Amino acid sequence: MAENRGRKNRRIKPWMVICLVLVLWVGFHFLKNASQNYKLKQDIITLQKEIEALELRGRQLEEEIANWQSPEYVERVAREELGLVKPGETVYILSKPLTSDVELDVEKR
Repeated sequence: MAENRGRKNRRIKPWMVICLVLVLWVGFHFLKNASQNYKLKQDIITLQKEIEALELRGRQLEEEIANWQSPEYVERVAREELGLVKPGETVYILSKPLTSDVELDVEKR
């Protein structure tokens, strides 16, 4: 008789199976949502960094636009990059120093 009582207590009851399935189902959905939340947070961080970089680039472009609107900057660029001169100015162009190959060639002659 004692053996029968032990077996009855070990028997799996239907409500226990239902509870186990319910706990597993809730746990699975919780982990799935937690994983999605983590990925979304990472995406948000990445997008915030992108926004900061684009805002910085926008400020740099605004500064460049402001520079191009100043006559001093336009004149400096025209002189340095385009080689333009004001009327009446004399331009002196310095030659590059001779390289050792050219010096040796001159000595050979």
